[in-house]
Amino acid sequence: MSYSPNGLQMISGSNDKTIRIWDAETGTAVGNPLEGHTSMVASVAYSPSGRHIVSGSYDKTIRIWDAETGAAVGNPLEGHTSTVASVAYSPSGRHIVSGSWDKTIRIWDAETTAAAGRHLEGDTTSVLHAAAYSPNGQHIISGSSGNTICVGEPVSCEPSPSCEPLHACFYSRPDSQGWVRDSGGGLLYWVPPDCRIGLHSPALITIPLISDNRSVSLDFNEFAFGTAWTQIFNSA
Repeated sequence: MSYSPNGLQMISGSNDKTIRIWDAETGTAVGNPLEGHTSMVASVAYSPSGRHIVSGSYDKTIRIWDAETGAAVGNPLEGHTSTVASVAYSPSGRHIVSGSWDKTIRIWDAETTAAAGRHLEGDTTSVLHAAAYSPNGQHIISGSSGNTICVGEPVSCEPSPSCEPLHACFYSRPDSQGWVRDSGGGLLYWVPPDCRIGLHSPALITIPLISDNRSVSLDFNEFAFGTAWTQIFNSA
């Protein structure tokens, strides 16, 4: 789902192969469903101007729609070889980024619908699930099933030399010693014994207590990885 830039409407993609527009205040459907995809719609997004909607589907294509009339704009954008799991407009509205289960990120010219430059490859061993532009449009961030986050530069279509892929094992639970580890087995952080059972996953920012419905929030502003934790620990 996605909100329109003015917040007055919402769009949703569905397993029924359609896209629907909703009034954000009343919750009622606006117009008819947008139809054209031949398989489930996995991702939707508004353009910054609110004039267009972009959608990605299990049918491996990307489609652009007129947000007011619901009509398809141009032909489907083709190039991905698997499900298009994520689509987003650049802040300027000139480009569209798409992330796919084919392990690539592609950039498209939103006006001509042609591919813009070479596609990006982040973690090539994992399935890509999400891609988005930075607010200034100079970087693209992507997340994959391999527990990695990658930052790329859309102009050169190369991974940013200043930002290596960020690895984190978001589906791990504490080991027998209480440590949560990254995908390579490295130490991330230690969980006190009374908080280990019921550790909420994959959202590691909350550890529910067993005795009641309260939760413990973790502040990562001064987070120290692995054994570096022992250097800042204060017993008080």
